[in-house]
Amino acid sequence: MNEFLKNVYIVLHNVHSASKTIETAQVVYGLGFPNFVVSKAEGSSAQSGVPDANRLAIRMKQNFMVLPDLRDVLEALNIEYSLFITSPKLVKEHVNLSQLSEQTKSGKRIAIVVSGSNSSFSRKEMDLGECRSLEAQVDIGPSGSAAVILYSLLTQKE
Repeated sequence: MNEFLKNVYIVLHNVHSASKTIETAQVVYGLGFPNFVVSKAEGSSAQSGVPDANRLAIRMKQNFMVLPDLRDVLEALNIEYSLFITSPKLVKEHVNLSQLSEQTKSGKRIAIVVSGSNSSFSRKEMDLGECRSLEAQVDIGPSGSAAVILYSLLTQKE
């Protein structure tokens, strides 16, 4: 495992869908990132998605946490830098993958937050970190966003 991966937390926030929860967990763990957090899980995500993601984490010997809200995530995990991935329709500034790679390699505790909701983040939530979008035509969802960002972090040159 790359040493920098242990300080990166992928957070799925405000999710109602069990399938979004599981798919995002599979991306996170499948790419070798050990920390997956779900905040504000509701509906089928809370009932079956969270338990299934927990079983996957146990099987893969990875870390899985469920917390009630984003503030709890940032405080409990002592996050030093948080990046919110929003819809390209909401934010015109794109993720700078080289800069993100440098942040992860600095040893800081980093949260990469993706939204499990079609409505993205509230203004209050967006004020908790830096908001950027991917260079995509439309929002590609939490598992797609996580896959693009995490894979790019793994392939960044030293």
